[in-house]
Order: sequence, then structure tokens, then C-alpha cells
Amino acid sequence: MKLKTIVRTIACILLVSLVEGKSQDYGRHIELSLLFYECQRSGPLPKTNRIYWRHDSMVDAGKDVGIDLTGGYYDAGDNVKFNFPQAATITLLAWSGVDFADGYKKAGQYEYLLDAVKWGTDYFIKCHSGKNELYVQVGNGSIDHGDWVAPEYMQYEYPSYKIDASNPGSDVAAETAAALAAASLLFKESDSSYASTCLSHAIEIYDFADKYRESYHKSVPEAQGYYTSYSGYVDELAWGAAWLLRATGEEKYNEIYSAIADKEYGEWDLNKYTGCTGPISWDDKRPGAYVLMAMVTKDEKRMKAAYDYCDTIIKQPRTPGGLWYDTQLSMWASNRYAANAASMVGMFASILPETDSKRKDYIDFVKSQIDYILGDNPANVNYVVGAEDNSPKAVHHRGASGTYGAEDSCIPPFNVFTLYGALAGGPGSDDSYIDSRSNYQMNEVALDYNAGFTMCLAELLHFGLGTKDGALKFDRAWPQRAMIPDISISMDNTGFKISTGSNMICGSWCVSWTSDQDFGGIYHGAVIKDEKPNYTVCNDRDTGYLDGDGGVQYASFNIMGDFTPPTEFEVLCDGYHYGKPPVYLPENGHLYKVVAPGGPENTTPLFENGDCWPSHIC
Repeated sequence: MKLKTIVRTIACILLVSLVEGKSQDYGRHIELSLLFYECQRSGPLPKTNRIYWRHDSMVDAGKDVGIDLTGGYYDAGDNVKFNFPQAATITLLAWSGVDFADGYKKAGQYEYLLDAVKWGTDYFIKCHSGKNELYVQVGNGSIDHGDWVAPEYMQYEYPSYKIDASNPGSDVAAETAAALAAASLLFKESDSSYASTCLSHAIEIYDFADKYRESYHKSVPEAQGYYTSYSGYVDELAWGAAWLLRATGEEKYNEIYSAIADKEYGEWDLNKYTGCTGPISWDDKRPGAYVLMAMVTKDEKRMKAAYDYCDTIIKQPRTPGGLWYDTQLSMWASNRYAANAASMVGMFASILPETDSKRKDYIDFVKSQIDYILGDNPANVNYVVGAEDNSPKAVHHRGASGTYGAEDSCIPPFNVFTLYGALAGGPGSDDSYIDSRSNYQMNEVALDYNAGFTMCLAELLHFGLGTKDGALKFDRAWPQRAMIPDISISMDNTGFKISTGSNMICGSWCVSWTSDQDFGGIYHGAVIKDEKPNYTVCNDRDTGYLDGDGGVQYASFNIMGDFTPPTEFEVLCDGYHYGKPPVYLPENGHLYKVVAPGGPENTTPLFENGDCWPSHIC
């Protein structure tokens, strides 16, 4: 291990051990979680965009196949739209809104939930390009993972992949149908026309999934290694049938479900439907189907399946600090699996009478898992990014990192931008945690990580639990406070030096000036403009970020003879990415006028600078 990595790791451990925060403000965490989904949006962003460092991206998605595939969500810290986990996420978000609307309304977040779901379902409707045709992925994971770059600055291709009658994918198709069917119920009162549209697509997509049966990773090899359907497609067919039964009331869907659920399976059958003891996940939908069918039918057999499942879950092992932990799964994103397990237990508890002795046990289990995640844990970490001063600051995410280079050595080691609401992967089996970007098991984030977690928060509010936190004052608190403009710059005949103060951090930066001087041979900088009288030089791959604490960065040149340096500069904070060629998008960053030598009194924003960013949220 390199010395700098050891130092970073020790620093992160010390930071975690010195700060403590335990929150039960479930409403505020719903707000943060829905903000995370806004951080993940792809395509042209609306004017109401609340994440100041996110901008339009993949605006021509689908151009390779002549179809508009813009919109939807990037999967994790990468820049690929994997529809399988995305659809699983939308299904759970929509379901939580259908049955726990009161929880979202108590949090003041119901409209934002509708917006989050619709951003996904609008995209799925675009992907349904024919009766037996569905686009299921935009972007290639292997290509994407070769370049640490925010989606706004991608220069590589992002191909589109589909399934059809010749190359089917029952799992991703049935999950997409489930998402659209759940959304049809969510929008039934507020937008009946849109609800009807969602349902018609759900029915047609499900018919396609049922008629042409196959696992989608066999038809889309580019999904293998990322979202291979390990559990097969039978669970998604059952799950989709359960949702269409709830959305339509048609008995045929009950019959489809029963044919799967009541079949005799061998003890070692990999596609066995009964007896699941793990959490619901992007891959395994059996727990959700057990609970949903109990809710819809109230049939004694379906109720027993749900009881048996929930009883098994709450009795399973936990970490010493109390986090539900599955030795086969939880080593990769333990918080996700604990929240997913709790989400179905809480959902089932919501239909049980208060006289049922198991109801309280189920609710207590949900609360214990969410409270652990929100800070009631041995590491004293609130695992929701931007929730507390002790929340993770280095989750694995290209866009939020504000950096470029090799992903394991990018600087700064913490993220320049706050990925509000993202649920960090979580601790190990001994409750230990290291906040490091390269620790994928503990510090990845993804759409599906937040889905069951958000459902649990809404459940707890529905059950009348939770308390509001007091005033939160720390650097990364939501809403993001506008940075204090504080840039210092000097130039002589050997080059220029630049630094920032007042905690004004710029992951990338550019300096522009006008001069009649010839500045040929600029080193330690990426030259954007070098024709008299206009010059723009940015930091290159080997030049560091502006740290907000006076750390000096520079570019070099050598001018012979008389030289009168300019006294006014334009400095771009962010909005630039070093690539081949560099991507210079000042509209994505913040421009400042700096009169040398600079400082707060000589740094003037060249944009509407409100109390927070973006200004419309304050």
C-alpha cells in the first residue's frame, strides 16, 4: 500500500472516531434520498434542477439506433444506464408512494417522489420502442469504466442495447412492467391519463416477457459482469404478475403467479421460488412478491408465506452493533441489504392489525436498521452523504468527485461536490468502516442502494415514528451554501500562481486574460486559447486542485525582455475537464473576475450569486 493511501486511511478513521451523530429525522433523510436521485439524472435537466454541479449529459442517447433514449438515471458512480436495477428501483419507490403516501407528505416530499418516479417511467416508455422490443441499456460498462470522468464531459461512445423476440430478456422486461404498473397506481389520482399510459405499456411489456422467456444477460452480453441475472427470470415474472394483478384486478395474473409460486421445486433447484431467506434486491424479487401477494389477496397461503419470510429475516444474524448481515451478500454494500430486508418486513407490518403481536417486532426491526444507518452504530457514522458532518465524504462517484485521472489516485481524496442523500455501501461484519473512494465494498453508491432505504423511511413516518433534528450547521449541509469568492493570482515573466481561500474548493480551474504579449511555450497547464490577445490556461492532469486553504497551483512560461503582466483575470472554478481534447464548458462552472493580487475584496462573481447554489432553491 502506498504511503499516501495509508495516511488517507488513518485520517478517515480518525475523522470517524472523533465525530458522533445519531439522527431519527426520517423526513429530512427522505428529502436527501430523493436529492440523490436528482444527482443521478441523465439527459437534458429541467430548470428546476436542484443539484448545482449537475448539467445536461447524454443529450443524444439513442442516436446510434435512431431513437430518443434520453432521460432516466445513471446506475451508480459510473455513466451507464442499466435498466434492470433502474427498473427495480423505480418499482420500490413507486410502491412506497402507493402505500406510504402519508409518510412522504409528512416529510413534505410527496411531489418530489412523483417527480423521481416519473423521471424513470418517462424513460422506460421511450425504451419500449415496439410491441416486442425494449431497450434495456445505454452505455458500455467496459468502455465507461476505462475513463474517470463526469457524465457532462464524456467523449466516448455510449451504445444502445435492446431485447426483442429473437433476443428476449424476461427478467428486465418483467421488472420494467412491474415498475410501470406500480407507477400507474401511484399516478392514478393525480394524473389519470399518465397512469393509463403507464399501465398500457406495462401490460404489453409483461406479455412480451412472458411469451419470450430468457435471461436478458444472454441476449445482452454487455450486461454480464455488471447485472447478470443470477436468480433467473422466474422471480421477475411472478413479481410482474403480482403488480399487474394489483393494477388491473384481472384474475389471469393471479393464475400466472400461482403457477410459479405453487409449483413443486427440487431442494437444489436454482430457480426455486419458495423459501427465500434473503433480502429483496435488483436481482431477487421473491420477498417483494411474497409480501405484495399477501397484501393484494389476503389469501391464507400467501399470508403464511409473508409471515414465514419476515420471521426468518428478523431472526438472522447481525453485526455486533446491530446491522442485519448476510454472510453471502452483505460484504458488498451491507447497508443496502439491511435496508432492503427491513423494507419488506415494514411493508408487511403495515397491513397487520395492532393486535397482532408480530407487528411491533417487525416495526422495531425496521427502526433498528434505519437508526443504525443514520448514526446509531459503533463507527459513529451517518451513512447518508450530506446528512451530518460525520457522513461519508469520499464515496465512489465520478461526477461528485470533481476530479480526473486514475480513479484510485485522483485528488483531492474527498469529493469536491456533495452527493446529497446517497447511501454509502456500509460497514464490514465487525462494524468497521473506511471512507475511501477506492473501497468499493464499503463506499460505492447506486440507485438500488437507496430504494429499500427510502421505503423504510416512509414506513417509519407512516408508523408515527421519528423526531426532527435541530438546526444543522456544517459545510455540506443542504441546501448548499454559496462559496465565498476568494481567489488570489499573480503573474510575472515566468508564469502565474493561483490559490483560493475561505474554503473555496475548485476541482478544476482555468485562468483567462488578454495581452498583446506572445505567451508561447506554456508548461504545467492545458492551453485552451493561445492566440493574441486572448489566453486561457487550465490545470492539466498533473496539476492539483485549488484547496480553499491557500495551496498554490501554477503554470509556467518564459518571456524574454520587457513584460507588463495583466492585472485583471477571469477564473473558472470547475466547468472544465482535462481530456483529449480537453472539454471546456464555462457554463457548467462559476466564472469570477479577479483583480490582482485578488482575495475576497478583489474577487467578483460573473454570475447571479445567491445565498446558495443553485440560487432558486433559497
